Amino acid sequence: MDAKGLKFRIIQNVSLKKPAIFHWRFGENSVPTISSIKSSSKKDTAYYAVSRNSSMKRFNFLIEENYKNQKSLRTSEEKLRLFNQQLSCITQSTSSVIGNEYFNNLVQSLASVFGVRYAFIGIVTGTLIKKIKTLALWDGNKLTKNFVYDLEGTPCEKVTKMEVCYYPQAVQEYFPNDSYLVEQGIESYLGVSMLNSEKKLLGLISVMDEKPIEDFDHYHSILKIFAARCSSEIERMDAEAQLKLKTLELEKSNLALRDFVSIASHDLQEPVRKIAIFGSRLIEKEDSLKPEIREYLERMQKSALRMQDLINDLLLFSRTSTQTEPFRKIDLKVVLKEVTADLEVLINKSKAKIHFSSLPTIEGNPSQIRQLFQSFLSNAIKFHEVGKPPKIEIKSRLNKQSGWEISIKDQGIGFNEKYKDRIFRPFERLHGRNEYEGTGMGLAICQKIAENHGGTIFVESQPGQGTCFSVVFPQNGSPLKL
Repeated sequence: MDAKGLKFRIIQNVSLKKPAIFHWRFGENSVPTISSIKSSSKKDTAYYAVSRNSSMKRFNFLIEENYKNQKSLRTSEEKLRLFNQQLSCITQSTSSVIGNEYFNNLVQSLASVFGVRYAFIGIVTGTLIKKIKTLALWDGNKLTKNFVYDLEGTPCEKVTKMEVCYYPQAVQEYFPNDSYLVEQGIESYLGVSMLNSEKKLLGLISVMDEKPIEDFDHYHSILKIFAARCSSEIERMDAEAQLKLKTLELEKSNLALRDFVSIASHDLQEPVRKIAIFGSRLIEKEDSLKPEIREYLERMQKSALRMQDLINDLLLFSRTSTQTEPFRKIDLKVVLKEVTADLEVLINKSKAKIHFSSLPTIEGNPSQIRQLFQSFLSNAIKFHEVGKPPKIEIKSRLNKQSGWEISIKDQGIGFNEKYKDRIFRPFERLHGRNEYEGTGMGLAICQKIAENHGGTIFVESQPGQGTCFSVVFPQNGSPLKL
């Protein structure tokens, strides 16, 4: 046989997929022996060193081994490509949805991509793990109504105990008492358990079909990925439900608190008001009162008035904590003019100088914003050095990251900054009642108002050098949901 015939014979025997170049030399008895082979493809170049006396059988073996390796590599690449395609397809159909819609989309996508009729997601109910409640079930070409079923005698029971359960065919023979398998003519089953963040059982995700399910590793890998995603979604939904429940309870509590404070303040104000009125009448009409008794009556009156102020501040704090009026645009310059008009008597008495020029328009609750600035100005006027008229300057600046910053700076008595957190607590006072009047509620109300507007309050102060309160309002304000 000549070299050409040999070349033809080798190509036919090993069924080469690509043309190759052979180099040979003739040995004894004119039998050609192969010295090397080189693939004509530049990407897949392989060299085989074959001795002068190598037989044709050895050459065929080398060629066949190379072909098998390349075929195995191509198969692995195809499987990986298919895996990524299916994973991408399922992800695209579920990435933009959450909750029940996510589960519905997922079972439909799993059935479509795997080419099976049934796919479902279920969660265990009760502490004994005896029942499963389906969250989504795809049957052929439609979503079916969810239901609860017993685990005993079903392949799902195996999943809850073994994390994965796989019956490529004849699943009914292993679970003859599972009526659903029999009624639906299910032949194969693959299920994977769903675990929460604490590795406790939540439920399972499963696919079933009327024909055998092959390629366990492929399907199992995909189901494991989405079992973890389903677990996260279930936990998120549970957390959201708990949050809604707590929010509802808080709303009820706030409503009850508001009603209580309103009723209590009304009931308390009436007797306190009468005490103040009757005490005043006694002082005015009874000129013959002993000085000691007159002093007692005056102290009683002051206590009654202080109680009235406290009740009013409590009522104001309660309303501030629960009020959720819609926001609207507020010109702070107009607000400051109205507040200074309200404080005219106090301003004139203290000879206070208040300066403000350009102030922004913000989104907010008008009554609360007015109360905020009234409290700040009242404090700035109140806590001034004796014999030195208060000077107050109000400025604004826009911080692109945080929003509008409004600063109220005075030249008053100031305080040690180690108390800067304490002053915002209800009823907290840094000075005795004999030094400065007040209930200790003003700054607590201010902080609550700032929080309601999504803002914050900062304070800088030094004893004898004045105080600067800065309130930051978001540029696009929105009411805080209470």
